[in-house]
Amino acid sequence: MEGKHASQHSNRNSARPARSAAFPNLDETSVMPGVKNARMSDDFDLGAQNVRAMRHAVPQRGGWNAQPAGSYPGGKAPMGTPGSQKASRGLKRNPVAIVAIVLVALLLVVYIAGAIMFSTHFYPHTTIGKFDVSMASFDDAAAQIDSAEKSYALAISGEGFKANVTAAEGGMQIDSAKVIAAAKADMNPALWFVNAWRSHDESEHLAASADSTALRQTVTAAVDEFNATQTASQDAAIVYDAAKRTYAVQPEVNGGQLDAETIVQQAITAMLGMQDSVTVPEEAVIKPQVLSSDARLVSGAEAANKMVACDVTLVAQISNSTKEITEVNGDNISQWITFDENYAPVFDETAMGTWANSLASSLNTVGTTRTFTRGDGKQVSVSGGDYGWAVDSSSLISAVENAISSGTQGQVAVQCSQTGNGFTSNGMDWGAYCDVDLTEQHARYYDASGNLLWESGIVSGKPDDENATPTGIYYLKTHQSPSMLRGPKKDNGEYEWESEVQYWMPFVGNLVGLHDASWQPSSVFGDPEAYKTYGSHGCVNLPTDKAAEIYGIIQNGDPVIVHW
Repeated sequence: MEGKHASQHSNRNSARPARSAAFPNLDETSVMPGVKNARMSDDFDLGAQNVRAMRHAVPQRGGWNAQPAGSYPGGKAPMGTPGSQKASRGLKRNPVAIVAIVLVALLLVVYIAGAIMFSTHFYPHTTIGKFDVSMASFDDAAAQIDSAEKSYALAISGEGFKANVTAAEGGMQIDSAKVIAAAKADMNPALWFVNAWRSHDESEHLAASADSTALRQTVTAAVDEFNATQTASQDAAIVYDAAKRTYAVQPEVNGGQLDAETIVQQAITAMLGMQDSVTVPEEAVIKPQVLSSDARLVSGAEAANKMVACDVTLVAQISNSTKEITEVNGDNISQWITFDENYAPVFDETAMGTWANSLASSLNTVGTTRTFTRGDGKQVSVSGGDYGWAVDSSSLISAVENAISSGTQGQVAVQCSQTGNGFTSNGMDWGAYCDVDLTEQHARYYDASGNLLWESGIVSGKPDDENATPTGIYYLKTHQSPSMLRGPKKDNGEYEWESEVQYWMPFVGNLVGLHDASWQPSSVFGDPEAYKTYGSHGCVNLPTDKAAEIYGIIQNGDPVIVHW
């Protein structure tokens, strides 16, 4: 073998040492067991470095068997097998693969470490409200919130207002465990490598609870105290100038008072989010809603001025004369004018009703107690009856409204459902009258000047519940001559009693009146005690001649005053 190899290589590279010289041991029996005629490639050059690198790379299965170190030149096994050559060339020629494998391994380690880390910690760039919880553990973040709650206070300021509301004053509480749990639920540790580079705002989960009642009371009290030192805003308005008796537009006033509820709502929102401060918004300032530039104000003032231009005198009609009652002018008209949503003047029916009822009360006399001095000097006090003045308030209001709307000047009659026949003195709203004195059993007729025109003894009704003559001030209803007076009708259709009279002058409906009583003995007239025995069914009995006299004197409507 030595000669054969030498001859094969002698012409290729004379400068290359013979294989036997480089590897003397190969000249000896160096064939590996199981390998026959093993030979190296003619161009296979084993350097010392390659030999050392491949000393342990001899394949064991399907080819080469491990040999003792002494079987190879220099005591080291050559890397001369075809398989080992390919592996060596692959590693030499593809270092990128090695790097890639290393990087993948490193990335895998980093990924797993990150997944473990972010299963208990927040991502970087994570905030919960005002709290920066970047890379903080869940427990540390909860402790941070708990600590902040204990020292929390909300500062409210703006528009000249300042106030501090503590957590206790606002009834604020926060469940940090619930907040952290909600924020944690938004995290996915498996995707940390994507989310770690992003910003994460978890403020929506920072939901504190607040006692709105306590917070409202605290803030409102502070606002009220502030408002007490501030000028209140005022809307522009149409106002009445009493000195000029005219309406004019009063400009608006811009004040500095605040709307407490607006600030309360701001404070609630801020406290629920655990904000440290909140600024009072400009809209919290109470501003006038109606400005003097509103053309409707000018128009309304002009229309109202036409109404207060009315100047009338209310009068009571008494027979053919009048009695002045009161004045209606701008001073009281202005009290009855209000303005609608478009600032047009309208009548305040409530105010007018109050005025009309008050006037009516001062004029109404029907049924009231009246005290007067009779013509002979006797002082009389009597109440009840149907005579007197009764003002129709509804008709009075309509008459006054019409006068105001039309700008009437002059007199307007007081609208009455019933009138008296005069005003002669205090307590007397009549002129001529008939006085029936039950105590004296005597009747008198006086003219409007108090002169006695007629008098007569009488017999009044029996002093019992059914027949007693009613007291009060009545008015004469009619004259009738002759007339049949009848009592109650019995079941058989007949009357309990009947009496024909020549002079019937009823004053209580058509049931009780003055009339002649020819059946009475003349001696009873003038006897103050006779009525107890000879008393009538309620009427005022008169001698026939006296009945005839008064029949010709008394007028329908004249008061008939019956008293004790």
